[in-house]
Amino acid sequence: MKEKIKKLLFEVSRDSRITTKELGKKIGSSQQSASYLKNSLKSDCLIGNGHVIVDAVKLGFVNVIVGFNYLRAENSLKREVIKELKEMDNIVSIEEGKEGVDILVEYSAKNLSAFNKAHSELIYKFFKRLKTRFVLPIIVNHEYFKNYLVRKFDDEDNILYGDRILRSLSEDEVIILNKLVSKPEESMVNIADSLKIPVKKAIRIKKLLEKRNVIKGYGAILDNSKLEINRQMIFFNFSSEGIKKIDKFVSYALGNRNIVQFVKLIGEFQAGIVVESLKDIETIKEIRSEFPIDDYLIMKSEKIHKKRYVPELE
Repeated sequence: MKEKIKKLLFEVSRDSRITTKELGKKIGSSQQSASYLKNSLKSDCLIGNGHVIVDAVKLGFVNVIVGFNYLRAENSLKREVIKELKEMDNIVSIEEGKEGVDILVEYSAKNLSAFNKAHSELIYKFFKRLKTRFVLPIIVNHEYFKNYLVRKFDDEDNILYGDRILRSLSEDEVIILNKLVSKPEESMVNIADSLKIPVKKAIRIKKLLEKRNVIKGYGAILDNSKLEINRQMIFFNFSSEGIKKIDKFVSYALGNRNIVQFVKLIGEFQAGIVVESLKDIETIKEIRSEFPIDDYLIMKSEKIHKKRYVPELE
């Protein structure tokens, strides 16, 4: 992969709403060249939909990761299941695996009781097609930039779901946030026009949502397979001794350029990481050599089918 493409992928995944003028400066190209390269990558579906990084906890949501395995392996069944899952509003993330786990989904619900009801309904609907592998409520989610794509290292730690202080939103804030989540790369001029409100008001509300840390960034989905990016989700349990080193592991994850996400969990596994690399991934070997790990599960990713952080707000 050419260095300029890697830089562009880094910047767009870091901020999908970046202007082409700023993007050109970041990758050392003219605005016109940066715009052409970005549009070419989007036309080839190498860069997919953007997404607004929303701190769901601040809006009163609980997010839960659930792993599923297919009961039958026909491709037609897989396509059918994924299509139906994508249409479910309370499922905010869907990732297909090629090894370890067949599908990884993330629910977003008002509480664990609401999650349990939604999941029970899903199990009933898919009982001949899917089997639940594990259920893992998220305690806190750390997201990092894709530092493996560039020589520089940005060690920003975007922490989600940890702060339980609720933010009440006005009707206008809900409308703007819903619009941004549904069209993350739409200009504020177009958003204001579609909602028939003044542009300055729309921009002010967006900035306020960012200032209050309801919106914590803007990401983008990459087609990892076409870009030859290896991606794994690794779930693991620390030993009794290892639990004491979990803070050290947070620092380790932050400083590892291939780890793009670290989550603390409740359930069968205590923690999980997402690892991406342009080379073969051997992160688990390094982790096991440095931390006391009792058990682990690796899911090799095939494709990300859906990515958002909260369902549509009412």
